[in-house]
Amino acid sequence: MKHEQPKSGRPGETSQWPRWEGPAESRPSGYLPGEANIFADDPQQQVHRGKGPKGYRRADSRIEEDVNERLTQDPFIDPTDIVVSVKDGVVTLQGHVASRADKRRAENCALDVHGVSDCLNSLRIKPERH
Repeated sequence: MKHEQPKSGRPGETSQWPRWEGPAESRPSGYLPGEANIFADDPQQQVHRGKGPKGYRRADSRIEEDVNERLTQDPFIDPTDIVVSVKDGVVTLQGHVASRADKRRAENCALDVHGVSDCLNSLRIKPERH
C-alpha cells in the first residue's frame, strides 16, 4: 500500500487513513504497526490522550479563542452579548443570554475546551419583553 491522502470524512474518523501494510522501514510517520489505531474509539487505546508534557499549560489566549469559536459555532446560542475572558485556565463568561438553558449550554461549551480548568459563569438572563 502506498502513502495516500486522507479519504473524505470528518477529521479523526477511523476511516480517514488506511492501515499501513507495507514494510515497517518504509512506513510514513503517523502510521502505527499492525492493528494499532491512533483514531481508536476504544478508551483502552487512548489512555494518554489529553496528557501534556510535564509543566505544559495551554496559553490563555488559545483557550479564549477556542471558547469564542465554540460559542460562535453552536447553533443554539446567540453569543452576541457574551464576553469571554481567561486567566490561568479559568474561563469567565459575562453578558446576557436568552434563557437558563443558554447559560448552561454556554458554560458547557467553555468547559469542553482543552485547557479549561474551571468556568465562572456570570451570564445573566435577558428580561423578557412584553
